Amino acid sequence: MSDDVYEYTVKLKRGDGHDVQKCKVTADTIEELDRRVENVREKLADWATEYRAIQPRERPLADDQQRFEEVGEA
Repeated sequence: MSDDVYEYTVKLKRGDGHDVQKCKVTADTIEELDRRVENVREKLADWATEYRAIQPRERPLADDQQRFEEVGEA
């Protein structure tokens, strides 16, 4: 084990920046850091999938809306 500690910050931002996940990963070796970063990326992807499913109860726009003209009357 070396005296150096390796550090890496993983940040995942979705949409306009309201959904942001950030995780700091440290390890004693670069190989261990690489492995830990990969594990964190997988976990952040899992969490992001879960968070995408959380939507406001009353959403005025359809999920697949692409233009303002597609807004229906409420």
